[in-house]
Amino acid sequence: MNAFLRIVCCLIFLPVASLAQDGNLPASDSASAKKKPLTVTGEIGAYGELYSIQGQPGRRPPATGRIFFRPTLNFFGVVQVPFEFLISTEDRSLKQNINHFGISPQWKWGSLHAGDFTEDYSQLTLSGITIRGGGLNLTPGKFRFSAAAGLTRRSVFGGAQDGAFKRFLWAAKIGYGKTDASFVDLIFLRASDESGSLAQDEKTITVLTPNGNDVLNTGSLQSIRWNSFGLDDAIKIELSRNGGTTWELIAENQPNAGFYNWTVSGITTFQALVKISDQLFPGIYDISDQVFTIGSGVDTFIASNTEEIINPYAVTPQENLLVGTKGRITFLKNKVSLDFNGGGSAYTRDIRSTEINPDSTGIPDFISGLYKARVGTSYDFAVNTLLNLNFKSFRSKVGFKNIGPGYNSLGTAYLLNDIREYSIMNAFRIKQVSVSLGYIRQGDNLIRQKLFTTSRNIITSALNAMITKFWNSSLSFNYINLKNDSDNDSTKTSFGSFFIGMNQLFMIRPQGVFRNINLNYAFNNSENKSYLLQNIKSTVHTLNLSAGLNPIPNLSSTLSAGFITSEVADTSKIFTHNYSVLLQLSNFSNKLVTSLNLTSAFSEASASFRAMLSPNYRFSKKDQIGIFVSYTKYNGVVGSNGDFNEFLAGLNYSHRF
Repeated sequence: MNAFLRIVCCLIFLPVASLAQDGNLPASDSASAKKKPLTVTGEIGAYGELYSIQGQPGRRPPATGRIFFRPTLNFFGVVQVPFEFLISTEDRSLKQNINHFGISPQWKWGSLHAGDFTEDYSQLTLSGITIRGGGLNLTPGKFRFSAAAGLTRRSVFGGAQDGAFKRFLWAAKIGYGKTDASFVDLIFLRASDESGSLAQDEKTITVLTPNGNDVLNTGSLQSIRWNSFGLDDAIKIELSRNGGTTWELIAENQPNAGFYNWTVSGITTFQALVKISDQLFPGIYDISDQVFTIGSGVDTFIASNTEEIINPYAVTPQENLLVGTKGRITFLKNKVSLDFNGGGSAYTRDIRSTEINPDSTGIPDFISGLYKARVGTSYDFAVNTLLNLNFKSFRSKVGFKNIGPGYNSLGTAYLLNDIREYSIMNAFRIKQVSVSLGYIRQGDNLIRQKLFTTSRNIITSALNAMITKFWNSSLSFNYINLKNDSDNDSTKTSFGSFFIGMNQLFMIRPQGVFRNINLNYAFNNSENKSYLLQNIKSTVHTLNLSAGLNPIPNLSSTLSAGFITSEVADTSKIFTHNYSVLLQLSNFSNKLVTSLNLTSAFSEASASFRAMLSPNYRFSKKDQIGIFVSYTKYNGVVGSNGDFNEFLAGLNYSHRF
């Protein structure tokens, strides 16, 4: 660790020393540096939150606290060293890290990263993920070099949605040019999970039914159901009629099939529990979460099961190798440019699978030396190009995207593969009128490995005009068509949606009491001709009105009302109307700004009300404190259990230095 700190310090201070020795520090900067060789700026603050809800499960923790500290050290006005620390109580309940610790020294032609940081090499390689490790960026002149390495995920026990192995990533980028002109980058990325970081040998049994609050009629045939992972042994099923004090045998040495048909028998009880255990390892078992009822002459009722079923074997350790490029070529002083982005990917979903002899695959030796091919490894490529025309009264973008079904990147937060897309976006401007037109066509099934191909056609257009000095008018239109070529009624898709919207803004008196009026109308019509959905049609009309007023000095307000009518399948008609008032009051020379927002919404099925109050007080040039209070009351259909009351309050403080 000490050696690492020495290396970091050398990398931070060497650029400063070299500049001082070479005499490249400007005279004015040298003078200021002698006066203040080190300055510290930044921000520190804290946030606390309380939350409660009645009538529904909570959406967030009852209490939350965060502390952040973002200092920046400035050496001689040449090297900046920003730090970032974020500590939150939410990190305990989240699957991946939210606490943030980082330092990123910067100078004129480079920067370093240590701790938590992000990099954006390209959308197809490295983008949108947090790396906990180290990084380096150098841009002396037109030369460009970047490297990053560290952990991107921590191991988490769970199922396919939230389970994860520990993942390590390292990437490098080398290029030439400036991003505001022509440049080209070559990118390399390698990411791999640590297969031993997540224990998957845990053997579990989970009772599904009866799991609590069920009612079973004596003499009826019922299924006892369960899930198990990591077990192949026979199981034993037991029943307790006294809340778990004693147990009686229902069946033993039964196959672990996940269900057992049981004829309910025995005396009436309101404290029944079912226990399922492994026949060879009795310590592996599960019991109904709550008691259920067994009785004679009662109506059988099977309660819905909310037990979370976790399959840790659905999570596999993955590996990825990427070689990519990104760049731009400009012409005519940037009026014409071509952006390009591409890459080749090798991806293995489970690195525990059997290795493949590279001689039998035809993979070049230099690739097989870097990446071991296994059963299930896929190789594919992706390309994304965009031709830009940027003239005074006309702009156009013509794009092509092709991402193969086997292309994957463990360095991106989200990447949709198996897609080919053509797009064109045009914009014209003549005096006070602007027009935009766009078309996108997407398709999948690029290598014909699916049963059918899905295509999307999207048409967009917009018109905006400043008709008079006080009247702005806009009109927009969208059309979406989604369909596939399946001959099977159960899988055939045919969907179309048409949207047209209009907005009128009237600026009455920008400095008066009655300042502006805004009128917005939208019409949406969609039809799903899929056979299973029986040609469902829907029509929605939306009308919004708002007005801006300043009734007294230092008080601004916005009044708005919205009306929505929707009709689905010519049978279901819903009318919803909502109203809101936003007030903002400034006091003490704008040091205290208080906002109050009241909203309400009504329909035949529900009514809701929400009030939000947020005063913020700046009691010095560097200090600010704010309070946030929100209350929501929702009433659903009469007799339903959808009613709830929700309360949220927060306090934040920040100090700049």
